[in-house]
Amino acid sequence: MHVSWANTPAGEPVTRGIYRYSRHPMYVTMVLLLLGVSILSASWGFLLLTIISGVGFTRPFFLKVEEAECLGHYGAAYREYMNRTPRWIGIPESEKE
Repeated sequence: MHVSWANTPAGEPVTRGIYRYSRHPMYVTMVLLLLGVSILSASWGFLLLTIISGVGFTRPFFLKVEEAECLGHYGAAYREYMNRTPRWIGIPESEKE
């Protein structure tokens, strides 16, 4: 899946590609990466780091700051995006035409 940033207008949030399935794909990817490393290395320490990181990423502090900033910048377009796109990962609601 390829997302061309050049095709997204400057005043609108990117809502295609991986952003269609998750509002925070960076955090999802980080937890999956750490989980994979802990499994491959068979390390309980790395698994503990994965759990701590996952819990830390789900804390409202990070998300509320980022989402408030996006709401301030993009306004109603981001609010609509929030209403149809899961925070972590999932099936997005269909767009109403």
